[in-house]
Amino acid sequence: MTSGVFTNAHPALAQFWHPVALSSQVGREPVAGRLGGQGWALARFSGGIAAFADACPHRRARLSAGQITGGTLQCTYHGWRFAPDGSCVGIPALEDTAAIPERAMLRRPAEVADQDGMVWLAPEPPRAPIPDLHPGVPLGGDGIATVFLPVLQVQANAAILIDNFLDEAHLPFVHAATIGGAGPEPIPRADVDRRGLSFTAVREHTFTNLADPAVRDGARPAVQRRRMTYRYQAPLTATLLLEYLDAEGWQFLTFTVQPEDERMCQVYQTVTGPGLTDPEQAASTAKYEMSIFEEDLDLQRRALSGLEFPLDPAAELHTRADRVSVEFRRVLAAAVSG
Repeated sequence: MTSGVFTNAHPALAQFWHPVALSSQVGREPVAGRLGGQGWALARFSGGIAAFADACPHRRARLSAGQITGGTLQCTYHGWRFAPDGSCVGIPALEDTAAIPERAMLRRPAEVADQDGMVWLAPEPPRAPIPDLHPGVPLGGDGIATVFLPVLQVQANAAILIDNFLDEAHLPFVHAATIGGAGPEPIPRADVDRRGLSFTAVREHTFTNLADPAVRDGARPAVQRRRMTYRYQAPLTATLLLEYLDAEGWQFLTFTVQPEDERMCQVYQTVTGPGLTDPEQAASTAKYEMSIFEEDLDLQRRALSGLEFPLDPAAELHTRADRVSVEFRRVLAAAVSG
């Protein structure tokens, strides 16, 4: 039995990959990112993106407030310059012949990667690969594209946000104005397949498809069948493949949380599907998905703020409708206790 609670600063999180910024955010100037209470300075050099502890070893000024010059990261306070490997290559206040102190070396994370439109960072050697954000989903093809939703900073426990994404029973109560309008009904049993620190859960349900143009035209009923394939990858990534069995379409959602510190998170979301190469359709889809997430954030503010997330499933009451949520707790507990 696993005891304790999950927090955004759980020490085991350092052994996994996490997003710390969108790739597009890291341009000509350094960018600040936080992970588990640790600040990082992200900088783009000719060889790619590097990350450093966001404190100059001289007077601890934030390096993310500096600039890139001559292929180096320059501190904004005294102009110390650092190479992409973290070594100090210049101290303007010293003569050119002066020795640079050995301690003038920036601390770096174990791994940094630029993948799927995001900058990923693993503070310590990672126990698992970067989450696969498009498992078996076609990224090419006629009209298929991926759209990033606005990145939001949220005051929340990161595990509660993932749990909410994986939960289906709340839809008729939290999302009555969007996807939950069909009303409450028994949750069908999910087929769950666990593989190491991840699992897949598949089930079908009915929902109100207000986004279907045929519904607006009266050619198809609003309440339709949908197959939902959830995939969770420890510690803080979940995806959802939606297959519209009546409307004959599909949509793929990704949901990844960056635990900044004990209180705050950044939430990264994408939606992939046909028709999203059209700018108007992409904007409309993003707006609709954000309206759904805003309903979850309202729930977070009104009812879930300040709650702990117990790692022991026995600490909460579950029913057979909560099978996916229980599996999430088991896999997360295995990830942070391993």
